[in-house]
Amino acid sequence: MEVIITSDNVAENWSAAAWDPDTGSLLSTYKHATPIRNHTLQVLNDCYLLGADSTKPRLHIWPLNSQRPLSNVRLTTPGKVSALTTTPDGSYIVAAISEKLYVWQVCNGRLLSIITRHYQTVTCLTFTKDSSMFVSGGEDGLIFVWSLFRVINEEQATALYSFSNHTLPVKDLHVGHCAPRARLCSVSLDRTANIYDLNGGKLLVTLVFDLPLTSVSMNTKESDLFVGCTNGLIFKFNLHEPPRGIEHHVKSRTNEAGDDSTAYRGHESTIVSLSVSDNCRNLLSASIDRKVHLWDVASRQILRTFGHKGQITSAFFAKRFNNFQIHDLKPSLKIQPLQRVLEDNSKENIIEIIRQGRNTSDILNFDSYVEKESLGSGIDDHASSKLENAMEEIKKLKMINSALYKYSVECVLRKSTNDRDNQ
Repeated sequence: MEVIITSDNVAENWSAAAWDPDTGSLLSTYKHATPIRNHTLQVLNDCYLLGADSTKPRLHIWPLNSQRPLSNVRLTTPGKVSALTTTPDGSYIVAAISEKLYVWQVCNGRLLSIITRHYQTVTCLTFTKDSSMFVSGGEDGLIFVWSLFRVINEEQATALYSFSNHTLPVKDLHVGHCAPRARLCSVSLDRTANIYDLNGGKLLVTLVFDLPLTSVSMNTKESDLFVGCTNGLIFKFNLHEPPRGIEHHVKSRTNEAGDDSTAYRGHESTIVSLSVSDNCRNLLSASIDRKVHLWDVASRQILRTFGHKGQITSAFFAKRFNNFQIHDLKPSLKIQPLQRVLEDNSKENIIEIIRQGRNTSDILNFDSYVEKESLGSGIDDHASSKLENAMEEIKKLKMINSALYKYSVECVLRKSTNDRDNQ
């Protein structure tokens, strides 16, 4: 089950919203904040919604079940964030501020690294599904692939791979699901879409279109590539039938009759976001024409349209966590204010752990794991009853074993001794 998360640049009624893709109904809204910048809205773990302010150097964060942002946490950044991504488990945040990348650990807010490698503003960031790597693309046309382990452990971390195939700003990135052998897709205003192999850092193919490209996505099978253009058209390319050469020109201009069978036609202006559902049947597209369309991939028909008051800044499918509708949210992730400067690595850091139903003294007490009187509250009554019955059964078996041993010594061995004496 999935939901659709959207945001626009007006935030008149809300800054972000969650929608039901099946019915088109509004499930929840996230208010009391300014508009969210493009390429920054993220679901953090299964507990929060995170996004960067479009005008101020700060991040907004909401519990998934609440319209109001967290009141006791202020996430201030060293500058206005231009792109943002998080690990799938919500442990780390990577944000771009101008041409620099900042890496934070969420549980303690510690700033772990500042990376300076791009020459112009970073426009997009994304993590691999296993959190081992993240990718940055910028207005300088450069793409860098970073190892998260190296970045947080080395003072001068170098990129795993660097790609300079684009000649104009990189507008969007997408990483497939097959980490660490996933494919990386990038699109640029230079009218090209590049597909790379993250396992070896090689360029697999360059697709050349007739129009500047602004958005990209793939389905979970990595069989279909979707690209969005500046004129509102969306094209699908079959990756199961790759071209023989490393460069392939894709015919993407429709004729006057508009009968191009490869195009998804429904938007009037630049595509800013594309997302494919987990079942690969639906495509979500967003444009600065204030519309979000839900498409049937096979028929290229619009199933539903989500209207907005302003230009769309984010639109994507997200897993439908129970925390979207739960009344009392018990987050598994602790949020702390973000540090703005690097600290000495030699200093000790305290990480606060959220306990789920057990006292610290019980966790550190060995007897609590073997004595029935100290069972943690995480074990339900049925399991506790079964354990008590098993211990009672063991006690009975010990008594029976003791009786058998006593009988063997007193009767069997004594009788054997008497028989030998009689002989």
